Amino acid sequence: MSLSPHERGYPHDQGPGAGRAGQEKVFASVYSFPQCTRLGHTCDYSPRLSFRDDTPRVVERMQDVSTLGSSVWDPTSPTATEAPSSVSGPDDLPAFATLRTDEEREKKAECTSPGTYNVIVNPESFQHLPEYGDDAEVKILRLSPLRRGSLAASMASSQGREPGVDNSHQVDGVYQDSEDPNVVILPRFEDATRRATLQWKDFHSPTPPRLTTHSSGASIPILDSLADTEPTQSLMQRAAEGGQDAHLLQHFRNHIWQQLAQVEHESMAQASIRGSGIEVLEHAARLFPPLFHAMMAVAALGLAHQEGSERLDALQHYQKALPALQSNLRSADDLSSDGAFLTHFLLLVYEIAAAEIGGSNLWSSHLAQLLRISLLRREVFGGEQFPFITWWICNIDLYALFSGAGTGEFVGTMLKNDMMPPPSFHLYPLSPDGSSIIYAGETESLPTILQLNYEVTVLAVRLGLLAQELRRDATALAFDSQEMGSHHRHVSTKLRQQRVYELQEALRQLWLSPSTLMLGQQPEMLPPRSRQSFEHASALYRACLIYSHTSMWPSQRLDSGPECDHEIAESVSEILRIGNRVVSSEQYHRRFIIFPLFMAGFASIDGNEKMLALELISSMEKRSIGSNTTATRHALQIVYEQQTQRFMLTGQSSDVNWSDIMLEQGLQVVNFGL
Repeated sequence: MSLSPHERGYPHDQGPGAGRAGQEKVFASVYSFPQCTRLGHTCDYSPRLSFRDDTPRVVERMQDVSTLGSSVWDPTSPTATEAPSSVSGPDDLPAFATLRTDEEREKKAECTSPGTYNVIVNPESFQHLPEYGDDAEVKILRLSPLRRGSLAASMASSQGREPGVDNSHQVDGVYQDSEDPNVVILPRFEDATRRATLQWKDFHSPTPPRLTTHSSGASIPILDSLADTEPTQSLMQRAAEGGQDAHLLQHFRNHIWQQLAQVEHESMAQASIRGSGIEVLEHAARLFPPLFHAMMAVAALGLAHQEGSERLDALQHYQKALPALQSNLRSADDLSSDGAFLTHFLLLVYEIAAAEIGGSNLWSSHLAQLLRISLLRREVFGGEQFPFITWWICNIDLYALFSGAGTGEFVGTMLKNDMMPPPSFHLYPLSPDGSSIIYAGETESLPTILQLNYEVTVLAVRLGLLAQELRRDATALAFDSQEMGSHHRHVSTKLRQQRVYELQEALRQLWLSPSTLMLGQQPEMLPPRSRQSFEHASALYRACLIYSHTSMWPSQRLDSGPECDHEIAESVSEILRIGNRVVSSEQYHRRFIIFPLFMAGFASIDGNEKMLALELISSMEKRSIGSNTTATRHALQIVYEQQTQRFMLTGQSSDVNWSDIMLEQGLQVVNFGL
């Protein structure tokens, strides 16, 4: 019997020699039909199997599939027992049938030609798994997509025996105790035992630690030391040692992480403390393969965007990450693990960065899963081990809320349940306890600025959630406008304006506090990190003021008077000043500035300011991970065109709504900076 490439499991664009060198996994199926209890007689179904050689027909039909080098399809390829010329190293492992782990089998397979070794699983290999039992509760759990098994996970020893399973079972004429030493029939399938990654039990704290503020002496430990429990030659280890994906790992370290943390290279170089930041991420990836693939997918996506090349590497790693993640999540303990949390975070970044016009919104699925995981980790552990990651997710969700692409469920839940990480965990680099490192020259300014930035962000979240509510109410009011008098519409508008005014006053009072006024007198005299954090808070504050005057509901500017024009103009000027400083100093990793620049360009009535905002956003495109910055610039250009057309027709453009334009054009931007 000859199997076609599709029957062997190869994709359309790959030949059988293009897959993993050496090892094949064969599946055996058993068809059986139960007794027909409803009709009261035994089903007499008896399948008749017919075998024929379809090799010539398959080869003729699929001439575009390359078979070069395949030990099965290419008659000129080396025999199964001949070592290939590109052997990565000597084969110092014992016989294939005696190997006990999937990693060892993979390593041995790399030293031989494809098709030499075979691993076979059949229905009996899965009999011990609870999913295949009769327990009703277990069957319910099988319905969850997170509990699906995968052969990508590691398998148990080929030498073990499950009680009650015949040791001499037969599959297509091949016995487990076969004379062929290169064929293994697994009697027991198991998922990877290393999926726990950086579990809390690995830390010295005997009880689950709880979140504390920066003034407390107790804090959550991250890592006292790196455990020596890594699998031999893990994917991360190979990449770190200059092997496959080494260039992607380097790009992740030098560019992707810099954008996520929004820090200078100098700060990254100073962060050499064990257990801080990216080192924790890489250590987790050594023990949790899905996290490694997520890291490489984001890195490959960013590299492809910068080089203007195809995203094949990114797509391949992403397609490996999802099934590997599903196979490693089979219980609540797995879902609350560090590896699951960090992997979903990077997959969220990938989906947002890779988003295309009219594409899917899988980013919202990862965000919903991150919310579920965060709540579970709080319930299990009493707090979050990676509060700086939670803070980044909150900011991602905030900008999705501002753009109208998201509902703000994650950041709203964090705020409602008092789960927003305190300011002492926001800034990279991090100390071993997870809190931000404050250097000697920063003690007088940086803690105050971090607190200011935290409070501005909280007010921004409240503003975004209020805008979502007011847009919904305004839309409902528009449908009922014919049955409603002008007095009632006027009252509704006044109520909306009053609610917005309360948040505007909270923002103003925060910025007029004595400590903030003192910091803002000479911001250029502040230490570098203090100045950059203050610029972040200032840009967000100004953007929130513009947003509150222009974007809380459709045609808001028509419902307000000219008294807000001065505050808008002042905010536009300050945002452009900060943006010009960021671009002129080539600090392209500071992606926070793009949303304020967008709001400044939209709200300004000065042509020169509008063009400057567009140019600054365009300058930030070259270092973005994905296409969101390009989409932001394109959306702003369309807004300008609509404003110009409206002004030519009516003499004003205050009723142009940028969020409606983005929705109509299919240009919804989830994150302005990625």
